[in-house]
Amino acid sequence: MCTCSHDEEWPEDTWNLYQHIERVEGLNILQDEAAVGGIFKPHGKRLDPTPFVESDADQELIVKIWFAAPVNIRRMIVATIPTEEDDGRDSHPSTVRCFTGPTAEPLSFDGIEDLQPGQSMDLAINPEAEAFSQCAPKTFTQVNFLLLHFPQNHGDAERTRISYIGLQGEHSHAKRQAVDAKYELVPNAEDSAEAQKMLGLDKVGGLGRMQG
Repeated sequence: MCTCSHDEEWPEDTWNLYQHIERVEGLNILQDEAAVGGIFKPHGKRLDPTPFVESDADQELIVKIWFAAPVNIRRMIVATIPTEEDDGRDSHPSTVRCFTGPTAEPLSFDGIEDLQPGQSMDLAINPEAEAFSQCAPKTFTQVNFLLLHFPQNHGDAERTRISYIGLQGEHSHAKRQAVDAKYELVPNAEDSAEAQKMLGLDKVGGLGRMQG
């Protein structure tokens, strides 16, 4: 596993796992997927108030993250950066419930409150994006998929807003890929004399040693 940055613009960025996100999806979010991906920023841009995402119909929102290769997530920052219109205190999420693995991929709001997350974290109001939560190794090791469920905000505001999610940890260079396995059928020597000839078993010592 590696902790180095792959972003030439931010070579010293140890909060680097945004670089290894393959795709994202947001549920009950006003903005498009480009904005959802945009909240995973370099640590040096964590105080930028945009892009951000806001919940739509109520306070609750879900962010789904697929990684290009397995990652070990050690720490997480969630922040709502103040703007002229919103100081971020009321709209800042108060809790995040984390689910990992392929069984979490199809989850949505239906019944998720009744499911036990891999880890639940209480989130402090974090206008400077400095406070972080430690991630449990049992849940956050060799992660290909992560679901973040934000059920509510601190001030019972109509909408929950998130400006930055930082994920710190290690990544592997092994891309997920299908295994191409080829199998060769070997005929039974009893099937025919021709089969034995094909395998070289008709000659004495044919299996004894390789000739130079």
